Amino acid sequence: MSSQVRRPNHLRILITGAVVGFAIGGFFGLYRGLESSSQVSQGQYATSSAVGYMGLLGALVVGLLAAGVSVFLEALSERRNR
Repeated sequence: MSSQVRRPNHLRILITGAVVGFAIGGFFGLYRGLESSSQVSQGQYATSSAVGYMGLLGALVVGLLAAGVSVFLEALSERRNR
């Protein structure tokens, strides 16, 4: 009996993690932009810049976490199928 090893699609997991991370980071950037003007001090980023920077930071962090989980799942499936 020949059993095939199921491997995770690393690219799909990485892209999904980056998109989810960008959405989460963008939300936090937007939430920061909704503060009242009395709380925003001079020299801070505009709302669109904050959404972009926080979105990229979220995409990087969550994308890296997703890549780590993907590699862990592959190692786990390899060990299980020995």
